[in-house]
Amino acid sequence: MRTTVVQEIELERFDVLKIQSIDTVSQSFNARCLVRLRLIGAKARREAFVTFKDGRATESVEWFARQIEPYNSFEHDSCKLIDEKPKITDAGDDLLIQLRFEGRFYQPMRLHAFPFDSQELRIEFLILCRVDGPVPAKVIVSPGVESSLVDRGFAPRFQWQPTGGVHCFVDEHKANGRIFPKFGATARVARKSRFYVTNVALPTAVFSGLAFTLFAAQPSEPLERLSVAFTLLLTMAAYKITVAGMIPQAVSYETLLDQFLLCNFFLLVAMAVVSALLPQVGHDAEDLADRVCLALLGAVWCLIQAWFVAKAWSRKD
Repeated sequence: MRTTVVQEIELERFDVLKIQSIDTVSQSFNARCLVRLRLIGAKARREAFVTFKDGRATESVEWFARQIEPYNSFEHDSCKLIDEKPKITDAGDDLLIQLRFEGRFYQPMRLHAFPFDSQELRIEFLILCRVDGPVPAKVIVSPGVESSLVDRGFAPRFQWQPTGGVHCFVDEHKANGRIFPKFGATARVARKSRFYVTNVALPTAVFSGLAFTLFAAQPSEPLERLSVAFTLLLTMAAYKITVAGMIPQAVSYETLLDQFLLCNFFLLVAMAVVSALLPQVGHDAEDLADRVCLALLGAVWCLIQAWFVAKAWSRKD
């Protein structure tokens, strides 16, 4: 005879013990966590926690504990239970299940704001017992839930910094008409952008700013101006190739840093085009056209830099 009593489970503790690495290219991170669940009123049924079909087959709470598996593991066996078996202890009329998992978790990451992006890291677990099965379970977050991210266990501290604490949640997973309980926790981390600003964005802004030195040559001497423009274009292209390994490449859209680099690159292209066309306007209008182009291109350069700084400032807020 199948039981119809819904087992209430409280998520009592969720500690992220370690985050070893965060990989935005493979969309994954390596972490270790500790989970503690309280099974309300389950002590009396410890050895006969689950009854199957006609009542002739039963399983203990240890069997139930082994049905808790990582939901968003990167690969099938990339997340494993650290201990040989789950730790189960008595707590009055309740039972406590404590598990420690370690492995690689899959996490979709949005890099539109790179290098000023922040990412939400989710660790999710699934209880492989249907809500309408032999042991229907309802998971809730305990009002006094303990959750933390151990500071000394955060390895990528030179590239990322935690923002806020660890937040627990419960949910349901639906598959082929069946519903399974799901729970987990999230932690948000923000990228430290100083490396990318000083090694990529700042040199690019300097290269495009140096291009204005071509206006020191007379507009009637386009070869001198074009020489400066093409030299800086080649310098920027070579620098872009050099720093390509520093920025994410496995995304099908432009990040904020990509847009900034492209804007500065096309500004240099515009200067080269202007230098080639100015002699065609005639000697009388040449000086006026030169000053107008200098003012317009200078305004565009200032707008590009101001836009990038404003984006960076807004992301930090």
